[in-house]
Amino acid sequence: MGLFKYFNPEEYRVSKQNNRTLHILIYILDFQFRKIAELSGIVLDNSTFSIDANSDIRRTCNLSIIPTSSDFDITANSDIWIDKYIQVKVGIEDTSNNNEIVYTNKGVYLINNPSKVYSATSNQLTITGIDLMAKLTGMRNGYLSGTQGGVSYQIPAGSDIGDAIKSTFALGGFDNVAVSDFKPTSVVPNDIIISVGSTIYGMLKELVDINSFYQMYFDENGVPYVNRIPSGDNEPVMVDDDLWKDVLISYNQNISFEEVKNVVEVYGKTLDDGTTPYAIALDDDPRSPFYAYGKAGQIRIILSGGEYDNIYTDELAQDRADYELYLRCRLQDQLTITTVPIYWLNVNWLIEITLPNKQGEEVTEKYIIKKIDTTVGVNGTQTITMMKYYPTDV
Repeated sequence: MGLFKYFNPEEYRVSKQNNRTLHILIYILDFQFRKIAELSGIVLDNSTFSIDANSDIRRTCNLSIIPTSSDFDITANSDIWIDKYIQVKVGIEDTSNNNEIVYTNKGVYLINNPSKVYSATSNQLTITGIDLMAKLTGMRNGYLSGTQGGVSYQIPAGSDIGDAIKSTFALGGFDNVAVSDFKPTSVVPNDIIISVGSTIYGMLKELVDINSFYQMYFDENGVPYVNRIPSGDNEPVMVDDDLWKDVLISYNQNISFEEVKNVVEVYGKTLDDGTTPYAIALDDDPRSPFYAYGKAGQIRIILSGGEYDNIYTDELAQDRADYELYLRCRLQDQLTITTVPIYWLNVNWLIEITLPNKQGEEVTEKYIIKKIDTTVGVNGTQTITMMKYYPTDV
């Protein structure tokens, strides 16, 4: 396969093994990402990882461990405390290479709600991990300090969106954010005023949401990104049947008809000259199950007021209408598969899969991964939620 330029071929190889021996490494990091300790122990089968492309707090985990070391009390002077990160790696022994352990980085997390339970038969440490976006949301710091006049910050109209995003991340201590170009507009269309008591995250959302189809997240290395949500167009196929045939357990397709809207109208803020930015988007792809000119007909929604009052141009209105159609059509055309865990899999990847079909023709289709839930253990499984890929000009 020609996929190894995108990820480690050793990780790919051990994912196809029939038998797995699992290992977990947990590094304790300070806030400068320096390793200060390593937690060893037995990870219990109810430990989980989750990656959700539709959440700004993208990565979470819940780890239950029986420590083999005694220095991991939950105290202000210990390594399991509020001033630390953890980095978690899951390893599989490579049976084709002298049982060498191949590790996959599952992310850098803030430690949240740790607990230690001791009894005559058990000594268990439980750690909930949340990715570093939580440092900006108010969940763990992130509140803006007040200044004169009760207004913390103002971002003037005409400011460069990328520069403003970088400056805002820097307020939270992150100066390594990777920011892409913005369209349809790269400048702030109107003054943004952030009041006392707001969060850095709220300020970032105001900026990111000026343009639709953009995402904000921390990757598995704790690096913040702001970029356009991949549509699948011109993207490589990251996984195909060469892997799925070895790991697929089951699949199901679910559609929430209540959420489906195949015609979206957006009205922005009425301007001083009396005009109102307006746009319409409809599902005009005959391949879509929600085709606006198909048997189901047109299912319309009209959006105005509130957050839509931040729309000042027809171009921004069209961008938002297209995005709302994406949420209400494309994201509703979903497939959920259950597999043996593939620890290196990531969201927003384009994949190709041929689903088994005992009652008809098997068809190979492309999907974009949106959510991954993984249970660790001997009988661990992975649930992968994907949206159908349709080539688009968006």
